Amino acid sequence: MVRLLQIGLACAVLSTFASQTFAAKISTSCSMSELNLDVSGKNIDQLMPIASVSKVYTSLLAVTKFNLDYKFSTYAYVTPVSAGLYDVHIQGSGDPYFNKYKMHMIISKLNEMKVTKVRNLSFDENVKFLIETDKKFNVGSVTINPLLLKASLDFPSAQLVRSEFMQIKQILKSYPETFSLAKANGVTMFKSADLKILNSVFKSSADFKIPPKSEKIFVSSQNIQTILKSMNWNSNNYAANRVFVDSGSLPRFEKLYYTDFKQTKNDVEFVNGSGQNHDLTGNGRLYNVATCRNTVRTLHILNKAVRAQKHELQDIMSVVGSDVGSTVGGKVYKNINTDGAVIAKSGTVGTNVALAGYAYTKTGNYYFMINAAVKNASNSEAARARTLIALELQKLVKSKGGPVKIAYKSQNPLRDNVENYEDEVADVDAELIKESETN
Repeated sequence: MVRLLQIGLACAVLSTFASQTFAAKISTSCSMSELNLDVSGKNIDQLMPIASVSKVYTSLLAVTKFNLDYKFSTYAYVTPVSAGLYDVHIQGSGDPYFNKYKMHMIISKLNEMKVTKVRNLSFDENVKFLIETDKKFNVGSVTINPLLLKASLDFPSAQLVRSEFMQIKQILKSYPETFSLAKANGVTMFKSADLKILNSVFKSSADFKIPPKSEKIFVSSQNIQTILKSMNWNSNNYAANRVFVDSGSLPRFEKLYYTDFKQTKNDVEFVNGSGQNHDLTGNGRLYNVATCRNTVRTLHILNKAVRAQKHELQDIMSVVGSDVGSTVGGKVYKNINTDGAVIAKSGTVGTNVALAGYAYTKTGNYYFMINAAVKNASNSEAARARTLIALELQKLVKSKGGPVKIAYKSQNPLRDNVENYEDEVADVDAELIKESETN
């Protein structure tokens, strides 16, 4: 079930920028004390697109579906066909980050078995292979950016997966990097990888029968905790949709919210797990929408679920200022009132910029959600919206006695990847900061 939202916003002319017109303004803002769970704020029951803050909800689905230590298992069944020729079938379980690195592990094990030539590489519906899962890449004439992906929950199609498996030279190009990384972590891999794939085909799990003479190769994913930290770190749309599907997709989301939590479509309604909009050509766009009240309550439920597994919210979400390279790790939301004291998830779509999270203050801990409506999320307008949100968050923390820095050491799940993919594409609105300091 989806909701079609077409949001028209009137431009607001700001006195300090008489020569420019901006539409960015705070639409909803609320906070909830962890102590008494009272929600207060502005327009707290107004439905708004929440963009990538949707990943908080996706995280909740995952944490209540899986143990945070759970790992997805991938198996490759290797069957001899003739001298030096083999069939390989890959049986998946929904790994959201099944990429070239996982294939490198499989290829290494194939080479250890002296397998270098594959007649048919088959795979089932639970294998959603992307060569890259954290940066843009090409498959032939098709450019794929997993981070900013706008696609159906079933993406990638079997046809695209097949095409990617056939790009064996592209897959093997970065094998030496994986070999070096594995060696540094005490993992032994076959040094000089080699593989030729003659054909790749889709074979459903229902149709696959394990051949009697096959040998089995096993590769596991990172655990759910690391997957969620990675997904929220750079706001990976592809990974979020995959986690959403693995966690039960829309049917489970609707059961959780409409049956278990007694919410209605006036509180929350989702289209996907990422928060990215769907373009309905000629008919507007589809967005995940939620109220401010619903979002802070979701954060509270997520925090309880994570703590029940002996973890903390910062183990799956990013810490403002501390997690440098994450979407909240830079100068946009970092200041003396938030640095190391706020755990948050940011979000941006064409109509809205949002931030939601958990703030540690001297008078207690508070869940918050701030949503700014924009006419068009261009760089200048998005920068202004984010700055308005940052100022609103500062005001909240100061009103609660000031920040309390948490004991936390940055947990970068992407290792050396410190690019920011969402919130720092536009700088802070320096003029607005100056204006706030003089008022």
